[in-house]
Amino acid sequence: MNIKGHTIQDGVVEGEALVTDMAFSFLGDFDIVTGQVDERHALAGRNIAGKILVFPTGRGSTTGALVGYYARLFNTAPVGMICREAEPVIALNALSNGIPMMDRLEKDPLSVIRTGDLIRLDATRGVITILTTSDKKE
Repeated sequence: MNIKGHTIQDGVVEGEALVTDMAFSFLGDFDIVTGQVDERHALAGRNIAGKILVFPTGRGSTTGALVGYYARLFNTAPVGMICREAEPVIALNALSNGIPMMDRLEKDPLSVIRTGDLIRLDATRGVITILTTSDKKE
């Protein structure tokens, strides 16, 4: 399945999707040293490192972009991000840290992408492809 959308930061990555219906912030929602999500978030205990993070929108302070920079240095950042609507802080994070990102898809990403799906995020062309689907019911 291919899904078209709006590009925030170009680039092409493939990886496992990690999906949440809760807004995400790089400031406070995960540990930048380990990539593990904080216990107060819906993804508590999961790790965002190397994943394509799928979420409704971002939240938080502009310091989140700096935290995202350090996460890239520690290799604990997601390799890509997909959201319903990118607010300025999460978009800045993608842009300043070179993380391919898309939003405003023609289909709701939270209803068609599941945790564990293998997806290709081609933000350069503005297309997301679900390569394989997960058997997980998360």
